[in-house]
Parts: sequence; structure tokens; C-alpha cells
Amino acid sequence: MQINNPLEKFGLKDVACAFSRRQDGNMSLCYGDTRGALENRKRFLSAIGIDYRGLICAKQVHGKAVTYVTESNKGSGALAYDSSISDTDGFLTDKKNVPVAVLTADCLSVFVYDPKRPAVGILHAGWRGTEKNICVEAIRLMQEKFGSRPDRLLVGFGPSIRVCCCKMENDFKSNFPFGLINRDGSLYLDIALINTRQLVACGVKEGNIFDPELCTFSGNKDFFSFRKEAQGAGRMISVIMLR
Repeated sequence: MQINNPLEKFGLKDVACAFSRRQDGNMSLCYGDTRGALENRKRFLSAIGIDYRGLICAKQVHGKAVTYVTESNKGSGALAYDSSISDTDGFLTDKKNVPVAVLTADCLSVFVYDPKRPAVGILHAGWRGTEKNICVEAIRLMQEKFGSRPDRLLVGFGPSIRVCCCKMENDFKSNFPFGLINRDGSLYLDIALINTRQLVACGVKEGNIFDPELCTFSGNKDFFSFRKEAQGAGRMISVIMLR
């Protein structure tokens, strides 16, 4: 099994952190072929020292709500989608052994770590959540709740649809001041670039942001892609936990 840790370059010892690939199986309990999803979670998460039964998942809505969770929330969405935490697209926690996760199939997952507190966060940033500044909201909450200093935060990105493939309708309207590229008469969106700039504007150091530059659409053999597979698309999991 290939473990993909977007914070690995920072040499962290007290964080379990990874995103899955297609080869690891569908991790969703409600999208794609869900048969075997729990076993997929169990196998993947156990490889990084996480008990799948304690996982905290969301009923993601492409918004900017980020929820603080503790031990009392463990197991929300772990075994059944209906038990997931509603109307949120991100989690923060400063508690050990509390695994938080988002599920994606083109949207960007964002891993955040404050080594000083310590505390962690995981965010689901599609273009709608990005437009609503979910990363900015998460950094604000980390400052408010944990006293986090943005310049000390470490950030990693999971796989997502990249600017090479993220074609939008020509009449696409948004509030993005950058990240929309006109190529051959078509508009393409650079979600990773926009989130990077939003994070840097909050005070996160650009050198503290790691982007593996993995495209879910062009790399569909390795990743699920909603754009390519529509309703049949499964989901990758992005998970982080303080040890």
C-alpha cells in the first residue's frame, strides 16, 4: 500500500496524515459503489495507526463552515453516513487520537498543522468552498481558538482537479481576482493556486505549503474524478490525527 502523506516533507512525528488513492478503494458510504467501503477504510487507516471506528466525517455542503471537534465526536460518520456531522466542510481539533477526515473526488483537500499548540485541521475546498474562503475561515478559527500564528502553520494539499483540466463554462462568474485562465477560448480554474494565495494572504509562509500537484482528472487511473465519472465516482479520503 502506498501511503501519501502531504506533510511528510516537514518530518512530523506526532501527526498521522494521509490521502488515499483509487487503488485503496472507495472510502465513501454514500457515493459510488459503497460495497466494501468500511473494509477499505479499515485497511487504509490501520496502516497509519488510526482506528476506522473513531473517524469523524462530515455531510459536506461546499460551504465554509469549519467545526471544532473533540473526543465526544469520535465515530461521527465512521460506520454510517447519516451519523456524519451536518453542514460542515472542515474540522479542527487540538485533541490527541481524534481522527478527522474529508472525502473528495476532484475537490481539494487541505491539511493544516500547528506544531506549537499542537492542533490540526482538514478542509474540503471545491471551487464553491474556495470562493467562500474556507481556508481563510479555518486560519481565523485557529487563531481564535488555539492562538495559532499563521507563519508557523504547516499546510499540505491532497490531489484535486488541476488547472490543466478544470474547464469552466464560458459564462462562469465568480469573485476570484486571480486563478482563472483563458486558454484557447475556454476558462480554466486553478483551485490550488487560489487556495495557496488565500493562505499566504492570511500570513502562512509559502514555503510552509506543500502541493504534490496531483490531478484527479488526468490521473483518473489513480484517483476518483467526479468530472470524469459523474455519479459513479467513488471518493478518496483525506485524514489527519494528532498522536
